[in-house]
Amino acid sequence: MRDVAAEYSAAKQNWFVIDFCQLGFIGKLFRTMDLPILIQFFLIFFNDKPVDWLLYDIISTKVCSPDQDKKKCKADKNAMQVQYKPSLFQHIGTHSSLKGKVQKLKDKQFGKVALFRAHRNPSAMIETNIKHYKHYSISRAYRGESFYWGLVPEANDFITFTMTPPVPLSGVKFVSGNVEHPSDKFVATTVEILFENSRTVSDNELSQIGYKKLPDDFMVVAEFDSNGVAENMDLTQKLGLVFSVRLKIHGASSENWVILSEIHLSRKL
Repeated sequence: MRDVAAEYSAAKQNWFVIDFCQLGFIGKLFRTMDLPILIQFFLIFFNDKPVDWLLYDIISTKVCSPDQDKKKCKADKNAMQVQYKPSLFQHIGTHSSLKGKVQKLKDKQFGKVALFRAHRNPSAMIETNIKHYKHYSISRAYRGESFYWGLVPEANDFITFTMTPPVPLSGVKFVSGNVEHPSDKFVATTVEILFENSRTVSDNELSQIGYKKLPDDFMVVAEFDSNGVAENMDLTQKLGLVFSVRLKIHGASSENWVILSEIHLSRKL
């Protein structure tokens, strides 16, 4: 929950609540600075409506005006009330706060096994020479809409994310395979970054940082392990902004396809 909140804050989205359960007033995450107005609103209207209805009202009051376009109002409310899936909490009560009402509701998202994890990645142009299967494209995976499923990769194949514009990154994480296709992992694959100061960095600085510099000035910052995970969540800031992040396959062709179930390029806060 903390990680999700940090991602939305890093992306500078002005969220008011993150729902970790789709039903009732369960699993709601608020920022401390928003609690005073929330509490005051509840204290005034608690006898009129249940709190989950009041939450809807307060968000509408904050972002919508009577003369505003309804579509824009709805979009603004959705941005303020973020739905996280799958749900982390389940609705188990049966007695509603509305007198005489029985509430036998269950959150259908709860307990589902996620095939991918979405992140709010910085804007980027994406290039790859690995063909994707059906609608499981790398661009949709990068936007957090699905996982990426690529056909059999070969040595020297690549996926490149070029930042638009360049950004400061604090870390990168890539997870391959998922619970349905655990063998569709990246092997013999490195994570490489082109930094703002890649060309001018000295050998002495490189030895201190611990990165390997390639002929095209990309730096090797991580590689996929036997579990299909590659991460470096403590990138140096000495090399400046990040221009590009690249996955480069070095091994011979594999019998398996490849899945990226998580792509996380973490902005520096």
